[in-house]
Amino acid sequence: MPAHTEESRYGVLDHAYVARLQSLPAEQDAPFLMLNLMRYRELADYPAGHPDAGVGRTGREADDLYAPLAILHDLGAEVVLYGDVAASEHWDRVAVVRYPSVRSFVDMQERPDFIERHVHKDAGMLSTIIAVCRPVGGSVAGQQRVLVELLDAGDVPEPGPGRLVLEVDGVPVGDGRTWTSVVITAASPSATGSATTVVVDTLIQELP
Repeated sequence: MPAHTEESRYGVLDHAYVARLQSLPAEQDAPFLMLNLMRYRELADYPAGHPDAGVGRTGREADDLYAPLAILHDLGAEVVLYGDVAASEHWDRVAVVRYPSVRSFVDMQERPDFIERHVHKDAGMLSTIIAVCRPVGGSVAGQQRVLVELLDAGDVPEPGPGRLVLEVDGVPVGDGRTWTSVVITAASPSATGSATTVVVDTLIQELP
């Protein structure tokens, strides 16, 4: 991976999985969903000498500067879920991006305009989990408050109306843990979160 990814402070890079993504044959490539769980630094931590070092920007503000929306559009990717996490000490924000192919995601890492923006992500992000997912079935269409749960083993609930099930193919960046599934359901008003379950008040919700 490029140096900006290798030197990132916000997570553990799974080199073996990333190598598999980079070498994936074209005939096996396909669209996928990328789940992003984000936790921010209180204040952004830019490298010494960077023009934004010491300006007092929050971690969230730094990540807003990173957000590569125009680049995603160029790739044919789109944000299909985005929102703030409700009342959690573990995570601050969640996003799901639909990429047209694994190759588009891999190639994005090499774009000069993406590399230039990445300094803001590294400055603002305390920790993140980035998971490559593929839909199994179900739907949460129209639900603006959702519960996102990562599962590492055990029985996965059946997909259906009000429950979208995703299979986790791998975790290119995370905390060293592995996951098998992501389950997204409609969240009740009393729903609470944890380190592996987050309640999201969505600003964008275009999942099936």
